[in-house]
Amino acid sequence: MRFLPIILAIALLSQCKDASKEFSVKFKDFRISEQPEGLPGGLAANFRYQPSRSLLSATYEPDTFASSPEGAVELETADSAEKIEAYYFATLRDNGWKIIQSKNTPEEILIMAESAYSEVVTIIVRGKSPTHIKLYIRRLGRDA
Repeated sequence: MRFLPIILAIALLSQCKDASKEFSVKFKDFRISEQPEGLPGGLAANFRYQPSRSLLSATYEPDTFASSPEGAVELETADSAEKIEAYYFATLRDNGWKIIQSKNTPEEILIMAESAYSEVVTIIVRGKSPTHIKLYIRRLGRDA
């Protein structure tokens, strides 16, 4: 019941926003954005597949030095899943990430990679025109 005013405020604000610009809601150390401009969790700008459009992102932004940001973003593009897969394999290799798992099926492509700093990125590619790309980044060892 106490969240009802917050939910109503979010619904009202979403009706008043400019549909062509980023819209964000922040809760303590968590941010949800519609049409975000950047990538969450410290992902480098070249992890954003081009040409694509950002749909949603969620970012955990801790207030402590012991924790690092992490998050997820969903992108949409008209390009084929195979072209996107080749782009991410090259981007990961060029940035020194080690691919720890990959799977390619007719329905989806999954790529998991680890950086030298114990960050793990998961990339999921689904659909055909539009193709959806989901990127998740997380630092290992936080809740072990």
